[in-house]
Amino acid sequence: MVSLGVKIWAAVSGLALLLAAAGGGYYAYKTLDSRTETDIVISGKDEGRVVTRRSKVDLPGAGGEVVVKEEVSSGTEDLAISKEEAAKIEMPFAAEYFAQRLSDDEAIVSRQIYKGITEREETIYIKNDVVGSADICELIVMVVTGSPEIDYIDTNYSVQVDSDGYASAIFMNYTRSADDSEIRNMLTEQAIDRILAGMEPDWTDFRKYKYIHDALVNNCFYYESDGDCYTAYGCLVGGNAVCEGYSKALMLVCDRAGIPCLPVIGQGVNEDGSVQGHIWNKVMLDGEWYASDITWDDPVFESAENYLRYDYFSVTDEEMTRNHVQDENRFISEPVCTATKCDYYRYYGYFAETVDDADDAFSNAVRDAMANGEEYARIKCSDRECFDATLNWVFGDGTGNEELFDMIKQGVSDNPGFGYKTSGYSVINNAVTYNISIRLKK
Repeated sequence: MVSLGVKIWAAVSGLALLLAAAGGGYYAYKTLDSRTETDIVISGKDEGRVVTRRSKVDLPGAGGEVVVKEEVSSGTEDLAISKEEAAKIEMPFAAEYFAQRLSDDEAIVSRQIYKGITEREETIYIKNDVVGSADICELIVMVVTGSPEIDYIDTNYSVQVDSDGYASAIFMNYTRSADDSEIRNMLTEQAIDRILAGMEPDWTDFRKYKYIHDALVNNCFYYESDGDCYTAYGCLVGGNAVCEGYSKALMLVCDRAGIPCLPVIGQGVNEDGSVQGHIWNKVMLDGEWYASDITWDDPVFESAENYLRYDYFSVTDEEMTRNHVQDENRFISEPVCTATKCDYYRYYGYFAETVDDADDAFSNAVRDAMANGEEYARIKCSDRECFDATLNWVFGDGTGNEELFDMIKQGVSDNPGFGYKTSGYSVINNAVTYNISIRLKK
């Protein structure tokens, strides 16, 4: 027996916003979910078999209001495939990682969605009686966000729902042809080749990841412009991206380098407490997971053109959640990040457990920075108490710290060819991550 179906048309648009000094942005594929359906009013009248409902809930990316039209369709089509057939549909690492943590039927649907999008099917039929209408858009988010090469779907799409409330088909629109995508993919792969050419196969995961991190930050400018800024192509080829472009580029390069990398979708918290959509990542280094945000390691503020930092390079969940809030999505199960071995500052000996450790941490940081001709020497403190005390130590009596001046003088003596000066230094600090950097003068 063929059941009646309902087609839901949902207007969805992108959101790409600047996140204060840290930089950020978010191009999301979102629509109403179960958390925003509680405050619904009928704003139209029954016109045949079409009812217009208007949500009173603010929805980021949709102008604060979403119009949903429900239209009775003639029926649904169940093109179910077996678990064995679904397993033959190979998805990118991140989408595969998330899918393996779903039920068998949900994993099948995720593969059907991926296959349909990559083959540019306008109607993607999915296994019936698996994903409800309130959840289907979250599953699409999982598939698309976990597949960094997908950058050609229109953010306006519709979902067919059967009379029991289950999604049975997705109606997609595409923004570019397969031929256009093939050219873009070729240029993207060439850009990745150029990055990987500078890496040695015997490097540790940490060293590989630092090289990738630095390459992306140094060769991409945070700027919201056209649609390419939300893509890996924009970051790797155009040299211009917002957080989604950085995140997708990182996933592609890490995949080629053999480093597991996942996207994290959520909100970035500004200094004034406001939040804006954001995407960052989690990476596995030497067998352990770390949170990482390369967009915020390429900060947007005056005089930051050549400033690269490691405040969000490889941190714990606790550190990241101080100003990052992950969105709820029942189809995305992220690994827990508690490891500290590959924390940038601990790895190099630039970490201060207490203020008494600050001189050793800075001694190591200044020595290494000046030996490499770098402009900044950076350390990280264990907590706010250590940070505040160390910051006072760095400022000294307001004219600088004599121990730091001695370190700089030693560095000038050891590295005469870089043109360092002993006349002073300036200070940059991050009170959220407890990082303190001094800028060396040349």
